[in-house]
Amino acid sequence: PQTAKEMGLDAAKPVENLEAGTRYLKWLLARYSKTKNGLPKAIAAYNAGPGAVDKHHGIPKFRETQTYVARVLKYFKAFSSAS
Repeated sequence: PQTAKEMGLDAAKPVENLEAGTRYLKWLLARYSKTKNGLPKAIAAYNAGPGAVDKHHGIPKFRETQTYVARVLKYFKAFSSAS
């Protein structure tokens, strides 16, 4: 909700919640695009926050974040090759 609010959007409204999440992911992808393992870092930052990714110089060793990144990358690979 705070991220949506910072973007001038209301997380309680489904369309605005989706817009906020999309904008935030786009921002994270741009932020980590020029770094090694940029996509996994952006995904981790979406889950744990960019501060945690920066502090740990990569994907934090948090079990939830490790699982989240692996799951999202699995889906990304599956849907990327589905076309």
